This record gives sequence, structure tokens and C-alpha cells, in this order.
Amino acid sequence: QAVIHQYMRERYAASGRMILASDSHTRYGAYGTLAIGEGGPELARQLLNKTYDIARPEIVCVFLTGKPRDGVGPQDVALALIRETFDSGIVKNKVIEFVGPGIKNLSMDFRNGIDVMTTETACLSSVWQTDEIVRTCMAAHGRANEFKTLAPEKGAYYDVLIELDLGEIEPMIALPFHPKNAYSIREFKENMKDILHEVDETAKLQFGKRSESLLNKIKDGKFYVDQGVIAGCSGGTYQNLVRAAEILAGREL
Repeated sequence: QAVIHQYMRERYAASGRMILASDSHTRYGAYGTLAIGEGGPELARQLLNKTYDIARPEIVCVFLTGKPRDGVGPQDVALALIRETFDSGIVKNKVIEFVGPGIKNLSMDFRNGIDVMTTETACLSSVWQTDEIVRTCMAAHGRANEFKTLAPEKGAYYDVLIELDLGEIEPMIALPFHPKNAYSIREFKENMKDILHEVDETAKLQFGKRSESLLNKIKDGKFYVDQGVIAGCSGGTYQNLVRAAEILAGREL
């Protein structure tokens, strides 16, 4: 019918709902929906009227402040969060709640771009407080009546607090073999040879043979990119595509 995640956001996600689906990046939290990707077998259990039973998860508050600087997109924010949380396991199998004054500075596409990547932190799911931006988005799809304002109650208790200043996040790059292997573009350029050498060593351990070295992509002190692709669960948002079109306008491909 459509690109499945966008279709689900436009037609089914709504404040206070829960969606269980088979794709690991099932995340519609920016609409106030607790969405979980569990794979085909769990969906089959639902068709057999079996309950979906999990231990009550701990709740992680990601408190957003500030405003993203020019050139920083949702994937940069997501990569920064993944880098800081994955190895420590601080959010593993927990539910992330995005709250705070920084949310009002993010468009729906920006929120969706962050939210869909929370899977890579190893959290169970993620959900956001909702506001007029969410209401306006749902109204544009003829679903204004399904909007509800969601926000933490006074005195809300969380098991973990992560404070994230959006204005401090830099443009990021993720390297093989997991999004946790993320660096700011500045860090990457300053330590390119050392970082790519580590990638080469990891490739040897994983594949048991020597693969082509990424060090060969360094030319005159700069990293040479052969190809760029915008796709996947997080890269296909409308604003991402518009920005790419603006960058490429008038250039030969």
C-alpha cells in the first residue's frame, strides 16, 4: 500500500495508542503512540488471541532542551543518543519518554527521524509528549479528533534521566558495524586514520579475512565518498528528501 512506516504514522498512530508490528524499527512515539517491533512470531500469537506479556519496563526520561544548530538533522541527534547509551545498556529493554522544552523546536519529521532510530539504543520503545505541532500534523491527515495532549504529570518519577541539549549536537557520522560507532564529523576529520584503522581491525575479527580497507578512501587528507544513498527507516522522511534535493539542485549526478 505504501512505505509502511509513513503509512502507519499517517493512518494509525495517535496519542495514547499502542501498535505491535513486525519491523524492528516500528516507532511512532512522536504521535504519542507506544509502538514496538517484535517480529512475525509475536504477530502470529496476536492472531491466535494470545496476550503480549512482558515484564513492566523501567522508564527513561530524555529531557530535551535547546534548538538544533544549522546543519544538524534528526539522524545526528539519534546517533549522539545511541553512542552515549548503547554500550552502557542504560536504556536496554526500557521505555524512553522524550519530554522537555526543546521538543517545541522540532518539526514532526525531525521528531520522527529521532524516534525511529531509538531501536538502535536497545530500548523497548519510545514515546513523546505531544503538542500543537502534533495536532496540526494529524489535522492535515484528517485525524484531528484522534489527537490528545500527552505530558508528564506533576511529580512524575523516572528510573533514569538523560539530559540532552540539542544545541550542543554536531553533525555526525556512523561507521561500521553498528550505529553506536558514531563520531562527530569534526572528530572524524581530526582522527580519520586512527578511527578507520579500528574499523579495519573489527572487520578482520568479524569476517576472518582481510576486506578492502577504508583507509584507501583517504585522498590528500580527505575522505573520498563514492556514493550517497538516502533510504531506510530513518533517512526517507520528507524533509530529508527536500534537503537533499536542495543540495543537489543544478549538479550533475
